[in-house]
Parts: sequence; structure tokens; C-alpha cells
Amino acid sequence: MEQDKLIRLVAAEGETLSSGSMRLYAMLDDEAVGAVDLYNYDPLNRRCAVGIAVGTPHRRKGYAHAMLRQLELTATLLGLHQLFADIAAGNSASVSLFGKAGYTQCGHFSQWIVDSDGNYQDTIRMQLILS
Repeated sequence: MEQDKLIRLVAAEGETLSSGSMRLYAMLDDEAVGAVDLYNYDPLNRRCAVGIAVGTPHRRKGYAHAMLRQLELTATLLGLHQLFADIAAGNSASVSLFGKAGYTQCGHFSQWIVDSDGNYQDTIRMQLILS
């Protein structure tokens, strides 16, 4: 995918994962197209949760997949062993995205999150083993 070569993940100056979370901005040339959040960092087990967002004008162009591929490289450099994402069970686009990036389903949590209407929704946990 050509976007894999174009996307760079950049942290704000001085930001490190040691604080427990870290935001990486996805840059296409000099424009931010989205962000990847690393959070719930567990240094003992070398794992971290992942959240991803792509700006509306940049959606459905392959950038989210490119961001996850770059994140895999970055996470390896950070010494992480595993990345995981908790995804609303009804969010088939995100489940598909993470699946295409090599993540596998490893859990299902009933009534785990509250949606914008105040209803509880299930989530699916997907993980990627890095090393």
C-alpha cells in the first residue's frame, strides 16, 4: 500500500510512554491526517492499548491501516511485546481494520461500554503479538 510509505507517526516533543499514555500524530507530508493513542501502558508485561482516529477528509483512503503498520514498527522500537484494542462489537469497520493489520480476536466483554444513547454495548478485544 503506497500510504505505508507516506505516513509518519510523530509524538509531541518530550512525550514518552513512561507516563502511561502517549499520542502519536499521523503525518502525511506536513499535514496531520489522524492520531494513534497508546494508553494503559503495562511496563512489566510490555503491552499497551491502542486507539486510532482518522480525520473525516482522510477516511477510507487506507491511512488507518498505514497508521497501524507504522505503529507496529514504533511499538517494537519502544520495546513492547503486545498491542491490544477494545472495539465496540457493532463497529465492523474497526474490527475489519484491525484484523487486516494482523490483530486477532482474543476476548469478548459483555456490556463493557456505554454508547452515546446511554446503552451498554459489548466490546471485542483484539491483540497483536509483536515479539
